[in-house]
Amino acid sequence: MKNVKTFFTSIILIALVSGSAFGESKSKVIAVINDASWCPTCKKNGARAHEAFMENNKDGAVQFVVNDLSNDETKQKSAIELKRVGLDKVMAAHTGTGVAYFFDAESKKLINKVSVAKPNEELAEALSLARNEAK
Repeated sequence: MKNVKTFFTSIILIALVSGSAFGESKSKVIAVINDASWCPTCKKNGARAHEAFMENNKDGAVQFVVNDLSNDETKQKSAIELKRVGLDKVMAAHTGTGVAYFFDAESKKLINKVSVAKPNEELAEALSLARNEAK
């Protein structure tokens, strides 16, 4: 449980640093990671997936946002962040937990998605594909 909390705290900090907290975001891609405290896939793979994503995003071209679906309170908090990045409406259709959804930062079009349970190589490929497909 501590690893999961650490993972998502790190993701939130990365989202703030790479997002508009320091001015206009230069990210080409917004990755929304659907998480829930009750999700076994999230618990088992969250920390590893975080490391794989960060290892392959050293230039910050991808902004990460956590959509915490654990309960009503976390959903409300996540909705604020999703609205800030312009993905609140589109994410209503994407409710699977343990999944990273990659969107073009400008058009808000879904590029691809990947389960955090996939091997690191597949996570890196999904991230790379999203970067290449973004405008």
